[in-house]
Amino acid sequence: MQIKLVVPGLALAVAVAVTPAALAAKPAKPVKPSGNLITIGAKPSILVFSGATNLSGRLSGNGASGVAVRLEQDDSRPYGDAYKDAGKVATTSNNGSYSFAVKPLLNMQYRVVAQASPSVTSAAKLVSVRTLVGLRLSDTTPARGSLVRFSGSVFPAHDGRSVSIQRRLSTGGFVTVARTTLRDAGDTKSVYSRRVRVSRSSVYRVKVTADADHANGFSRMRSAAVHG
Repeated sequence: MQIKLVVPGLALAVAVAVTPAALAAKPAKPVKPSGNLITIGAKPSILVFSGATNLSGRLSGNGASGVAVRLEQDDSRPYGDAYKDAGKVATTSNNGSYSFAVKPLLNMQYRVVAQASPSVTSAAKLVSVRTLVGLRLSDTTPARGSLVRFSGSVFPAHDGRSVSIQRRLSTGGFVTVARTTLRDAGDTKSVYSRRVRVSRSSVYRVKVTADADHANGFSRMRSAAVHG
């Protein structure tokens, strides 16, 4: 193929030969690679002390398979200022997914860092941990108007925290009928005990109020069938 160049004012024409090979040699415009993103979720995101949760997510973008993912955690207040290595590393699967099983002992915020090129960090995910609350009734079939002792243990130890003994209403909500405080029972647990006058058949539970380390804790529900 030839291209003629004409210079205005000059009776001159120059023929330049352009071969198909020269056209083919022109470099193609580079394609910009897509960036990586990584997600994180928790199931469950609220658990009871001594329980476990599964943290999982997916790395997307180019080269998302076989990438090392490091777990970081932060239990400081406010969250986000003191992440530490949680000592767990996973490798993404063929579709970029990863997972960790963790057993936090207190409220914990997590994030993951994928060692892609460049590295990429997920958003934060808070996992809340409820205190483990036990409940026993000294008599589950009391006479009307008699005193029933409500007692139990709470893990981990929260000496001095408020305990609310609650009765279920017909609407499904709960009302507090008595209060007490947790007492020392060693390094791992606290205990409580309170006598309550029971005048009607009902369902009860115990609530331990939240603090900075743990969410509200609730016992299992217990029934008292009043007679007489």
